Amino acid sequence: MMTILVTGATGTQGMAVAQALLADGQMVRALVRDIDAPAARLLIEAGATLAQGSFEQPASLRAAMEGIDALFSVQLAPDRQHDRERDQARALVDAAIRAGVRHVVHSSVSNSGDFRAMSGWSEGRWERNYWESKADVEDMVRTAGFPVHTVLRPAFMMDNFAMPKAGWMFPDLAGGKILTAVSPETPIVLVAAEDIGQTAAAAIRQPMRFAGAVIELAGELLTLPSIAAILTAISGATVAALTCNADSLIARGQHHGWVQTQQWMNVVNYPARPAMMMHWGLAPTRFADWAARHAYALPCARQR
Repeated sequence: MMTILVTGATGTQGMAVAQALLADGQMVRALVRDIDAPAARLLIEAGATLAQGSFEQPASLRAAMEGIDALFSVQLAPDRQHDRERDQARALVDAAIRAGVRHVVHSSVSNSGDFRAMSGWSEGRWERNYWESKADVEDMVRTAGFPVHTVLRPAFMMDNFAMPKAGWMFPDLAGGKILTAVSPETPIVLVAAEDIGQTAAAAIRQPMRFAGAVIELAGELLTLPSIAAILTAISGATVAALTCNADSLIARGQHHGWVQTQQWMNVVNYPARPAMMMHWGLAPTRFADWAARHAYALPCARQR
């Protein structure tokens, strides 16, 4: 039995990783800012122990690292804070190296290895700092000197269609509409957070098999009309997917960066495919199965 420190443990990815590790019989230490937060209490109920701290408090990171065997690393993407992701990763990696951590599983994003070759990059069409930050953090993990490292590159999470994320990503879903700039023909490359958790658990369970691996994660490719049809069948409420003008979406309150990602999907999109998971002996989750298990959290189901 190993002890694994999970960062981002109250978030979608970190929670899924913690749950998968606990189910695998590992000991989980969850790094949390607020030990009284509802998600933190859920972690305790699941069997994890809490380490209160943050990336901005080096002493708390050093304390959280004591006696751990492996680390799951995930950071917030840059936003108005240009170097937020880099700074968080640098603090975490430094603390892990000082503590003698032997294995790091880091979660990045699909396509972070080839972004400079994607259509529209040289013209400055896409958010450069987002992709460069992801690549810089991967390089930090890769070159820090850990005996073993594994990089996960998940695509678009299925969990974005459930609360609480759907509340800001798909604010009209509660009313039966998915409004985006995504073309009806564009496939959404989907992955369930639980698949990220299962992959992280597998990598920690078999460190040498996954040593140096870079794994693109996807469970299924579906257009938004197909996703709407599945949500209709699962929730019992009629859901329609509508393609809108990007400016109108921003005017309605959708975040500019999220709308640009929608446009990016039409032109570039995530390269992750289910076969890439299956190559590692992992079983990708299909969207209909995920939606059935998370029906209670679908905004459309709540409005029936």
